[in-house]
Amino acid sequence: MGLFKDIKNTTNPNTIDDLKATISKRGGVSQANRFSITMTPPTQSLLNLDLQSMAASALSGTFSLGGLVNDPRDITILCQSCSLPGRLVQTGDYDSIGRNPRKYPVSVVDEDITFSFLLTNDYYVKKFFDRWQGSVIDPVTNLVSYPAQYKTDVIIQQLDRNNTPVYGVKLIGAYPTGVNSIELSNESADATHSLSVTMVYDRFEVEGAISSLVSGVKNKLGALRRLI
Repeated sequence: MGLFKDIKNTTNPNTIDDLKATISKRGGVSQANRFSITMTPPTQSLLNLDLQSMAASALSGTFSLGGLVNDPRDITILCQSCSLPGRLVQTGDYDSIGRNPRKYPVSVVDEDITFSFLLTNDYYVKKFFDRWQGSVIDPVTNLVSYPAQYKTDVIIQQLDRNNTPVYGVKLIGAYPTGVNSIELSNESADATHSLSVTMVYDRFEVEGAISSLVSGVKNKLGALRRLI
């Protein structure tokens, strides 16, 4: 019986020790709060040219030299949540005489991605996406811009405990389609604001640990070159 039990446990591991060993072998459990994003719209410049915002900050006594620079890392820091995209294979039914209907692949559909950002008192993120969305289509004339003026690559990375990418996704040709409303209320003086943004893209590519790390660095360097 002892030999049979050992064989059964080897072929069908189901103990707590087996689970611990597997998790340890795989580097631990993935943590939802370990992630990073990189995005910079093609139209953004290095300098903050929002003169009204700077004047308001000066009047309120909150003006700082850091507000003069559009740092692409700020978006990464202020992102509260997002998701790695899913992909659905759409199928059709093939009917043949004398057989049950069979399914065959038709196309793939990639999920839109929703990001949640913490709003700072200068409404930096809101203005960031308002400008980006405005570069897609003019809300007054309804004129649509050229794709190169509003599409860019967005990098989403899952990080380990050492903040090293273990899995990455590149959203190719991404741009925001939905910038949600912001609720104002007197119910709580300590309530903070978050902004939800939905983005679409042409397609996504899955990247490994090293390729995602390199891609993220290239994206940041490219963003800085565009800003300059």
